[in-house]
Amino acid sequence: MKNLFYGFLALLIIFSVSCQNDENKDQLTNYMSSTERKSVVFSEVSPNQKYYVEVADVAEYIQEMSVYDEELDSTYIIHITLPPDYDKNKLYPMYMMTDGIWRLSDHAELRPMMVDGEIEDIIMVSIGYDYGIDAEKVEIRMVEFVQKSDLFLDFITNNLAPYLGELYPIDYQRSALMGHSLGGLFMYYAVFNDHKYKNKPFKYYVMASPSFHIINNQSYWRYGDIEKEYLKRNKTVEKEIYLTAGDKEYGNILPGIEKFLQRSSQYGITTIDYELFDGDHSSYVKQMMRKSLLKFYDKKHHLTI
Repeated sequence: MKNLFYGFLALLIIFSVSCQNDENKDQLTNYMSSTERKSVVFSEVSPNQKYYVEVADVAEYIQEMSVYDEELDSTYIIHITLPPDYDKNKLYPMYMMTDGIWRLSDHAELRPMMVDGEIEDIIMVSIGYDYGIDAEKVEIRMVEFVQKSDLFLDFITNNLAPYLGELYPIDYQRSALMGHSLGGLFMYYAVFNDHKYKNKPFKYYVMASPSFHIINNQSYWRYGDIEKEYLKRNKTVEKEIYLTAGDKEYGNILPGIEKFLQRSSQYGITTIDYELFDGDHSSYVKQMMRKSLLKFYDKKHHLTI
């Protein structure tokens, strides 16, 4: 009888620990300083956003957050769209997009996919620059996406993603990070540096039209061969990569992608899904984003698994 009691007690402890692990499995450690926390301000979407007219009709569904990062010494404007029937007691995947100046309009265009039941409910987030900064200039985007990729990834992984998780119930194990062009190159950096972080906010990476040719310019790219460095410490790449491009891309985009795919094959990386769309460097992006949401969060598929 005593053995039965202790056996039952052991099972109870195991069950309790398991439940605690389930509750905490999606928690990230927030490394924001007190200055960074105090900098956070929420408001409605500002008409100062260059393309505000594209979201004016649905601006009521979008939250705007301003946050300062000490390491980058920059303020970022974050836009957040919650699902139509948001429930704070449910977990939601997060779809985070870089280049917020262009992606803000995608909040308006992609939200109906939830409303119409095409995809399951998700939390959409975009990261943009502070107002007054010309976020469309290449030299501005080069800073975060190339010259200071390490600090920008720190900001996303250790500050922004965990902070949002304090506010909203985010399912990090099914969340995605998206970037296009220089942002696509940043996705490349992010994938092959993910192992350096305790926090793991993303399972999926959308690497759209990555500017791989930048890697050949040593005055810009200071990170060396990140693929080899990654594979010295990891047997394989576990993150799922949705690699995309337009079939009418300019310059070295497509050759750079082909070389990356060849290297990936040599390294035995099997988690890359490459899709070529009809369009040029920019025109295919909105179609691709819809496809990525269906790929990760298709409601019919999700309900059958």
